[in-house]
Amino acid sequence: MSSLNFNHHFPFEKTIQLYGDRAGGQGNFEFAGFAQLKEAKIVLLKGNTESLKQPADWRRFLRLINLAQRLQKPLLLWNLPLIHIATIQHPTSLASGNAIQNTKLQLLKLPQPIITFFDSNYEWNDLIRELGWADGCVIVKPEKENLSALSKLKRQNLKIVREQDDILQHILDVLQEVAKISREELVVTRLESFSLSIEN
Repeated sequence: MSSLNFNHHFPFEKTIQLYGDRAGGQGNFEFAGFAQLKEAKIVLLKGNTESLKQPADWRRFLRLINLAQRLQKPLLLWNLPLIHIATIQHPTSLASGNAIQNTKLQLLKLPQPIITFFDSNYEWNDLIRELGWADGCVIVKPEKENLSALSKLKRQNLKIVREQDDILQHILDVLQEVAKISREELVVTRLESFSLSIEN
């Protein structure tokens, strides 16, 4: 991976974007690399429903997961609907299938915290299935939407916030809560929750 430094990538204070896949180029992520939230340093992957469509995207994702593990940094996935991708997107080639499987296994076994974040640009009706598997989640609720579909969720580390709120502080709060959980418990709970999300 080669790197390109940025002083600021909204809404983070400091970022370092990592590029590089010799076979596939930059990929479809809006941002992939390191980010700083006040004193916390994380690995950030910001995407959308068009991300993770090519084997190169998955290889880049896998390298970032490995970096998070090696550097012992939490992983923040921003607008990446992984349950949707895992259930809807079918591998179109052997290379794609291998890349998806390797990345998914490494992600679920990551001993560092995984936080998901969905802003108001994400399709609200498709959100429910994305909430259960990660260690923590922050959602920006559009004002026009109600919370009836989410009212049954009792996850301790789920935060539903408004667009005008201090989003980064909510992410930090969730990270601090998740950091109290042992690595073994994180992985076991994540594997169980991901399997249930796929089945449902």
